[in-house]
Amino acid sequence: MRILVVACAVLLFAGVVAQAQPAVFANGMVNAASSVPAGLPSGDIAQGSMFSIYGSNMGPATSPALSWPLHASQGLGGVTVQVTDSGGQMRYAILLFVGPGQINAVLPSNTAVGRATLTVTYNGGTSASQSFNVVPRSVGLLAWNQQGSGPGVIQVYHGANWTFNDITNSAIPGDVGVLWGTGLGPVTFDETQPPVQSDLGAGAEVWVGGQKVSNVQYQGRSTAAGQDQVNFVIPNISGCYVPVFVKIGNVVSNTVSMAISANAGMCTDALSFSGLDPAYVKAHGLKQGYVGVNWTTSKLPFIGDQVSNNASGSFFGYDWARLLQSRGQFGVSTYGSCTILPFRGAGPTNPDPAPDALDAGNLTLTGPDSVVRPFVSSAKGSYSISTLPFTTNPSGNFTVAGQGGANVGAFSASLTLPQAFVWTNVDAITQVTRANGVTINWTGGAGVVNISGFSMTESPQQAGAMFLCIEQASKGTFTVPPAVLLALPVSASSSGFPEGSLTVTDQAASVPFNPNPPTGLDVGRFSATFATFKSLGYN
Repeated sequence: MRILVVACAVLLFAGVVAQAQPAVFANGMVNAASSVPAGLPSGDIAQGSMFSIYGSNMGPATSPALSWPLHASQGLGGVTVQVTDSGGQMRYAILLFVGPGQINAVLPSNTAVGRATLTVTYNGGTSASQSFNVVPRSVGLLAWNQQGSGPGVIQVYHGANWTFNDITNSAIPGDVGVLWGTGLGPVTFDETQPPVQSDLGAGAEVWVGGQKVSNVQYQGRSTAAGQDQVNFVIPNISGCYVPVFVKIGNVVSNTVSMAISANAGMCTDALSFSGLDPAYVKAHGLKQGYVGVNWTTSKLPFIGDQVSNNASGSFFGYDWARLLQSRGQFGVSTYGSCTILPFRGAGPTNPDPAPDALDAGNLTLTGPDSVVRPFVSSAKGSYSISTLPFTTNPSGNFTVAGQGGANVGAFSASLTLPQAFVWTNVDAITQVTRANGVTINWTGGAGVVNISGFSMTESPQQAGAMFLCIEQASKGTFTVPPAVLLALPVSASSSGFPEGSLTVTDQAASVPFNPNPPTGLDVGRFSATFATFKSLGYN
């Protein structure tokens, strides 16, 4: 009898699951290439673009194969998606993929601009409607991580030959690059049929490594449903993670990266890696280690300046598949350029793939006072010293030493801090007008200066975006251009605090690890950083 009761309960539960209503998440509609959250300037859905719908119980476990003509009102796998536009007209989205938690579709080009609603029907049930915003154009670029960040899905043509770009297969300046994505704008042909390739004349600007590309050859439909391509001539820039984005009007796409080198093959730059064999990298991946001594001054409204000093260490490795998707150490590796990363709530919407943590054994730090201080390891590969007794303008020598662990051999590295770094116009910047850009001036320092900022929207979206730019310390100044800042939303305010910030960091000194015996790391560096964080808003 007990077995019968359990069996009946299981059957009843299975029936409930099978009949569960489809549900679309609030703000669950995003550009299928960029995944930029709703509420951000590029978080709207363009007419004729591919978009993704996220929810639950929305479709079968396996999506049926596609064939022309594509499915709209007749559905795909028992799924239909109805869109009611701002004019009250109902249309069916053109379905490309259906599953329980995600649907990919093309928004018909004749959907009216403005606020629209959407419902999903599956297995006899229809979801509650969710709203989203429709615009003429909003570009999303495809990336290898399928979440819109890191190395982009970029073809490179060298004469008649073409390849896909990656860090072991750099593009050569002067070659033609092809960005793949969606959202260049509406078309006039039947979108359930094979696309008609035509330049959409969208006025797209391509930005590569902080430069606006002078030669954009084509911006229009590709041969796939809802997919667009932008062909451009690669400028004379080099680096492993050169940022690339597209701007139409005041709407800026997500940022992806590409590798560029005059010598093709394996990329090289001072901030990533050099001298590595591409065959070795593809076979073994990369093992990396970074240790830093860090000083931060936080300028907060109503509170004043707060100073902190700590040390941190991180040891990790990527195999080739994950390295292909990784953003690298900074997400940008070309001086004078910027990258942009959206986020929702507490974390990024498109994080890097998780690396393998590496055990480096016990680490110690010796400062100018000659005291040997141990690092604390909170998790494999992660090390920290929460507070250090040094001032914001220290001088003298710092040494890090590793005894070696299961994955990393013994090493040591020493550095002497240069003259103090000062952000000279920090008090003059009280808010940032995105359309005007913002200029940062400094004195002193060495190496590379990082300029970063973020801005967050009002609830309930809690969506935001951050930017990171890098410049040589010797330049003394850098202007974050409007083309970057326009990707950030207008800042919300919480309890009198603006939901935004601007931070300037000098990586004042950086030296490679001295392995004895060899560490087993492909990249290892010891650095000192000086940062000033300022709470402010973006308008």
